[in-house]
Amino acid sequence: MSGKQITPHESAAGHVSGRALYTDDQQVVAGMLSCWPVMAPHARARITTLDPSPALVLPGVVTVLTAADVPGTNDSGPVVQDEILLPTDEIFYWGQAVAWVVAEGEEAARLGAEAVVAEYQPLEPILDLHSAIEARSFHGNPQVMGHGSIESHLAKAPHQLSGEVEIGGQDHFYLETHASWALPGPDGGYQLFSSSQHPSETQTVVARVLGVPRNQVSVTSLRMGGGFGGKETQANPFAAIAALALQKTGRAARVRLGREQDMQLTGKRHGFLGRYRVGFDDQGILQALDLELFSNGGWSTDLSRAVMQRAMFHSDNSYFLPNMRVVGRVCKTNTASNTAFRGFGGPQGMLVIEDIVDRVARYLHLPPH
Repeated sequence: MSGKQITPHESAAGHVSGRALYTDDQQVVAGMLSCWPVMAPHARARITTLDPSPALVLPGVVTVLTAADVPGTNDSGPVVQDEILLPTDEIFYWGQAVAWVVAEGEEAARLGAEAVVAEYQPLEPILDLHSAIEARSFHGNPQVMGHGSIESHLAKAPHQLSGEVEIGGQDHFYLETHASWALPGPDGGYQLFSSSQHPSETQTVVARVLGVPRNQVSVTSLRMGGGFGGKETQANPFAAIAALALQKTGRAARVRLGREQDMQLTGKRHGFLGRYRVGFDDQGILQALDLELFSNGGWSTDLSRAVMQRAMFHSDNSYFLPNMRVVGRVCKTNTASNTAFRGFGGPQGMLVIEDIVDRVARYLHLPPH
């Protein structure tokens, strides 16, 4: 390497010196308001009372955002519009925000959120993959891929094994939690700064919620502090809330989640369950594989069907299986809506086939490699 010029990353100096500005590191605009969520204490429940009036009399509280304040579409779903931004009748996961208090500073907003009267009638939730499968609670129809003849080659194989493998989720734990600022733009538009991996999609969702043309919404993403997929779609609702606060009050507003709030309100890597039947010969050659994949999509669709599709077409990994069928189903549960994560389903699919290869090797007393 001697004699070669090394070009540093364009952000390296700012990152190592601490001078790099993230969304919520900017100079606070005079009069900027803070938004704080009123979070439901149930995984699933019917909303029986939502009364913001006790918060409105507290010092510093400017307003409370509810579904009645949405002039456009009350939905932040990126692909399928099944992601209610501000619920009116039912909540679908523990911690879901039913309202946002907008106030002069975070402390006033937090105290206002504690004062909002929210009452619920708890309903029976679905919390895991096995319960969802039993209840046949799914997002959309099954997806199917395959080739060859499965049943005949399974029947003819000298050996058969069946089993299942379950894979847990994972939190993105990016350096900066979700943060969005909404400032008045020129000509009555909206200037947003959002910790978003997909600013054009954030623009589309915010415009849809506000009921304005997209060209009235400008979105800037300074840097992620790590995103890993966790800010591909899930920055959208927080940007929409900040924009709604601006629209209602005429003042700049921001949402910045604490780490605990972020981990409650946002989705993770999808947990998966793989169930399989595999046929193979004495040398461990895989002759047929019948595979079912189930993922935990959470309460709304988000990108879960695309994540499942990626898991499916990675589920043969580096092997050739002449006869294979894989069926994928996204389970609907009362948990935060899971989302993109590095590998986008590929790691889960590959882990399942590696577990199968390992089990075949142990059965035949062969080294797994």
